[in-house]
Amino acid sequence: MISAAESSYIIRPSWYLVLFVMLTMLLYAPTFMELALLWAGNEDYNHGFLIIPVSAYLVWRRRRQLMRLPLHSSPLGIVFLALWTAFYLLGTGAQILMFECCSLILFLLGTLLFTAGVHFTRAVLFPVMFLIFMLPVPAEVYTLLTSPLQAVTTGLSAHILNLIDIPVLREGNLIHLPNYSMQVAVACSGIRSLISIITLSLLMGYLLFSSNVERGLLILLSVPVAMIGNILRITTAGLIVYRFSPGFAEGYSHTLAGMVTFSFAFVFLLGGVFLVRWIERKRMQYISWFLR
Repeated sequence: MISAAESSYIIRPSWYLVLFVMLTMLLYAPTFMELALLWAGNEDYNHGFLIIPVSAYLVWRRRRQLMRLPLHSSPLGIVFLALWTAFYLLGTGAQILMFECCSLILFLLGTLLFTAGVHFTRAVLFPVMFLIFMLPVPAEVYTLLTSPLQAVTTGLSAHILNLIDIPVLREGNLIHLPNYSMQVAVACSGIRSLISIITLSLLMGYLLFSSNVERGLLILLSVPVAMIGNILRITTAGLIVYRFSPGFAEGYSHTLAGMVTFSFAFVFLLGGVFLVRWIERKRMQYISWFLR
């Protein structure tokens, strides 16, 4: 039997969660509206609609463990809430979305630390930090990444097309074929697939691995997987344009090619999961052999 004191202790986290969600939605309703417009209007951030439901599921799947954790207020929460106040006022006052978004993460961490304590916050730290992937990449970082990605993607795609006997002339981010000129624009640089694949690899690592070493290896593997997938898409598009029709490089066929490429990247990432497990198993075998 559960005593009344134990019963109230078990229910208490649920009340915290309800109040927590209500307060967050009240404070950040305008920010969520702005983010939703960004997710809907920019294909680079379409995955943003999935981040909150996934984070909520990650918390829900650990609900029994969370209900057993002791709740002790931590003074560290005050530090995070003080930082939140500065970021929130600056973001809302100056209308800087990035500061508003950063303040959201600080608010979640500060409130959890202050009301539930370190143990509870640590248990939900990944779902909270996973929300970062619904936020826009700072413009400076976005520009810094896209330029080299465009150059590498264009160069390697043109080189592969030459290797398969397709006459190609590369000019900057343009790939000139005899019957069509393809531009590797910012949207085709691979930044979109890179963000999506890294997000997916982080989630898969959290769900499938218990070791941070394995998770880190999977994230490292996700970068070349995303780049290879994008190069494969552009190379395949160039091949089909040259052999069949230039219309493939435009419209719905272009979007379909992106979806197919992401599917291949997902399969490669699953292969990466098995590879990381094999590497970790071998590493543990060598360690056990060395310690004999």
